[in-house]
Amino acid sequence: MEKIEFGSALASAREIPEFARYAEELGYDYLSSGEHMMFHGPITNSLISLSVAAGATSRIKLMSSIVLLPLYNPMVLAKMTSVLDVVSNGRYHLGVGIGGEFPKEFEACGVPVKQRASRSNEALEVIKKLWTEKDVTFDGRFTKFSGVTISPHPIQKPHPPIWVAATNPTTFELAAERGLGVLCFTLGVELAQVAERINVYRAGIKNARPVGQTINNQVSMNIMGLVGDDPYEAEHIAREAVLWYVRKGFELVSSVAAASQADDSYKYLKTAAKFDPAKFTLDYYDFLKDSDLIAVGAADEAVRVARRYRDLGADQVLFFLQYGGIPHDRIMRSIELIGRHALGEIHSWKTPGAITPAQPAARPDAAAHA
Repeated sequence: MEKIEFGSALASAREIPEFARYAEELGYDYLSSGEHMMFHGPITNSLISLSVAAGATSRIKLMSSIVLLPLYNPMVLAKMTSVLDVVSNGRYHLGVGIGGEFPKEFEACGVPVKQRASRSNEALEVIKKLWTEKDVTFDGRFTKFSGVTISPHPIQKPHPPIWVAATNPTTFELAAERGLGVLCFTLGVELAQVAERINVYRAGIKNARPVGQTINNQVSMNIMGLVGDDPYEAEHIAREAVLWYVRKGFELVSSVAAASQADDSYKYLKTAAKFDPAKFTLDYYDFLKDSDLIAVGAADEAVRVARRYRDLGADQVLFFLQYGGIPHDRIMRSIELIGRHALGEIHSWKTPGAITPAQPAARPDAAAHA
């Protein structure tokens, strides 16, 4: 049944089994985990974190949101994700991002940041072929091999769903063209803009030339939140945590935004260069709250904000609950309150997206993108 699906970013490494088991017990549909090589946060590798969660659960879906695709050898990533799908008994979803906001990650991994988009496009072709075929040969710009079969192949057939992180309108268009689900990060992007981007995506995906053997026509919205027994206490805790996260993010992003002068690939960061992270004040938190870009308060506030995203055309809302030093007990209570008082209504909602088989004739030849 189509529905809004709730998920949560995973907690710190030692807390993953408890976090995962409790979310599954309460009826959540997804656990998600992202990664950065150098960015702040307790989790540094999505696949390892989700492997731990897989061992502690049996039903809940496990989503990478995201894997930094251009920093991986695609053959290695195909093998790792295939094994994760097997050990989770077919519950894995691959969410990817091309990165680039933090060039030091690319420098440390020996990958030219300018190549991130072309490497990512090629990697998706490689991963799809290795997931679904035997004796694979690939002759691309960055990846060349012959007669390779990975074992095991994923349990999910034809393969695990694929998603891509999207913020700017161009990425929504490209996701639609490739038949990929969208992981939309809304912090600072007003809802009117979100609606426009979803509309662009839905229009474009009707003519998708999918990279995989399915079309994942779904939009997932990732929003920061905190729910508590006392809405005022929850807001007090969340306020500084949200502002810390925003300041830290802008501090890192604005440090490379100036590169847009010489590198077209950074033009989308130009706006960030106009802001001084130290000057983000409580007014900015109020803007985020009033604009429904975060969900903080009682459980009914989570329902209200989720409904707004559903009305925009979203298929999922992924709550980002672990950020800015929020105490573990408050995170667990937030998970409990949403699970007990919000999921029942949210699961009754109908949403427009679905995963459907791709027509073989619609899929592009891999060599055309190599």
